[in-house]
Amino acid sequence: MTDSQSKNNNPAGSEVVSSGRSKLPQAPGAGLPSAGVAAQSAFIGKPVRVERAYEALATMIRDRILSGELAEGDRIPSETALAREAQVSRSTVREALRTLEEAGLVARASPKIMVVQRANDERANSELQGALRRNNVTFHHLHEALLVLDPELTRLAAMRADATGIARLVANLAAQAEHLDDFGAWSELDHEFHLAIADMSGNPVLSMAWRPISDLLQPVLQTFMTRPELTQRGLDFHRRILEEIEVRDSDAAALMARKHANDLRATWEQAGLNFELRIGDEVGLSGVTPPVGHR
Repeated sequence: MTDSQSKNNNPAGSEVVSSGRSKLPQAPGAGLPSAGVAAQSAFIGKPVRVERAYEALATMIRDRILSGELAEGDRIPSETALAREAQVSRSTVREALRTLEEAGLVARASPKIMVVQRANDERANSELQGALRRNNVTFHHLHEALLVLDPELTRLAAMRADATGIARLVANLAAQAEHLDDFGAWSELDHEFHLAIADMSGNPVLSMAWRPISDLLQPVLQTFMTRPELTQRGLDFHRRILEEIEVRDSDAAALMARKHANDLRATWEQAGLNFELRIGDEVGLSGVTPPVGHR
């Protein structure tokens, strides 16, 4: 075969090698060791999200409220004024204000006037209680949660207690002693005692986790706190917890809180109550003999 014949048989200009086989044409950049692999791997790591206009506007107003720049009672500009300043539609403004209203940061003083509202955790607490009920929470579940949260909150309270917090507990126990026969009032004071300890812990995460659990349990326990010996037993537990807090013995305080929670389970079962009873199903228990203990 002549050189001219070889060229004619390779119209693409492929290189002839000694084996008589020709290489296929390569794309530009082919054969580089890792460039192609790197280009195919994740470079950004997550998709780009474009924030909606109403979310951006709500965030701007929320930041001013939470920073204290806007105080409780301050009036929010009208929808028209906000739309003009933010250069968005009124529907966008309405959606932003609705978001803030649902978060409890603003409230309507009238159909057309919205004002800043003091932020509080009541809405979140109520929603958490609703979520617990929807998930068929039982007394067993609540007791297990108390065993985790109550001792640790009490431990932290003993470590971080100050004169103001201790005085709050002392006053509460004095009021409990005066209301041993007023079962509704005593149950409220009992709830306030545990709430004070949660506040004294200085840990808002644990405190917020504990609050809906205690709020769910309190009405049920109040149903059974109908004898003075029951309220007296609860008061005795509270006094022993306070004693350990006053001397800053965090381990002893946590241990007493655990005994207090376990006393609830023991007396509950001694009363013949179903520990797997769902919250919301306890309305028919008013005729059951009350347990002898309390949390």
